[in-house]
Amino acid sequence: MLNVLLLGQTGQLASELRLTTPASIRLKVISYSEFSILSYVELSRIFLSYKPDWVINAVACNQVDQAELLPELAMAGNFYLVQRLQRLCVLTDSKLLHISTDYVFDGSQAQPYKEIVQPKPLNHYGKSKLLAEQWLQQEYAESSVIIRTSWLYSAYGSNFVKTMLKLMQAKSQLQVAQDQTGSPCRAYSLACVIWKIIGSKTVLSGVYHWADSGYCSRYEFATVIQAFGLQLGLLSHKAELIPVNSEQFNSPAVRPAFSALDSSLLRELLFLPEVTWQQQLLQALLLFTPASIDKKD
Repeated sequence: MLNVLLLGQTGQLASELRLTTPASIRLKVISYSEFSILSYVELSRIFLSYKPDWVINAVACNQVDQAELLPELAMAGNFYLVQRLQRLCVLTDSKLLHISTDYVFDGSQAQPYKEIVQPKPLNHYGKSKLLAEQWLQQEYAESSVIIRTSWLYSAYGSNFVKTMLKLMQAKSQLQVAQDQTGSPCRAYSLACVIWKIIGSKTVLSGVYHWADSGYCSRYEFATVIQAFGLQLGLLSHKAELIPVNSEQFNSPAVRPAFSALDSSLLRELLFLPEVTWQQQLLQALLLFTPASIDKKD
């Protein structure tokens, strides 16, 4: 039986991790709000009492445009929190599994990013996440696993899939970016991989990528979301989807044009089959309801 401490409670990944916890895991959950208000002494007592074998950091300040306007908030939630968490892990010699992002890359290449490519973030969100990666690689390299993921979605929290379904249901016409390409990832898929890593002896410390197989533009993603949404009765009508360039939205943060991830390393280490993002999306939407689409977590 392994003791695992999960930082995060109601977000996309944390929700899926809680729902998919193996019987061999004793899970303790600390919410982001609780972690933020407790003193270091109080948190130390929790760690020393529970003695986690693994700690999973499933929280992040991932509002990309907000991070551009208020970079200090991104640093607090994405970098300083990780520093604090790592120091607590030292007390109990716990392994730390940290979630990072495709936005550590600048999008200048035209093929999925492998782990060996040098990061070069374009926005404050990506910069704060990269700083956390660098801290762990410098201070806790032998006891940390970093997983970069991308375009995460689920029935929980806020994400592109839920936003598109809401807008498609409310509007007859919708503009979607055609110049951002990435790899969609179902949060359930990532949660299953995390539990496999924790139960495996083949995945060593270091940086890994995980997303569902294949990649697409935001516009292509929205087109498939709508097709499945109509097929499953989640949408009552077909909206006109108009492909546009990102500059149309006047967003504060610059997004990488291409940030698809190559997940072949983890897939080979864990002997996992390739499952396309379209297959994962359909399986996810089969569990969606109108209430889950409208729910604000």
